[in-house]
Amino acid sequence: MAAAEPGTRVTVLIPETEPERLWQRLLQNQRGAVVAHAVRRETDAVICRLRFRLL
Repeated sequence: MAAAEPGTRVTVLIPETEPERLWQRLLQNQRGAVVAHAVRRETDAVICRLRFRLL
């Protein structure tokens, strides 16, 4: 997309769940961080990680 229109800014939204308790957060998969790092390394896209707290 950025190659077709050079002035365009690409934004990537990464939804994540955040459990209520600390021990659950430690066990939660860190996939959002890995995806954000990979996208940042390969492109100049803006990354937005959306965290949703589970109650």
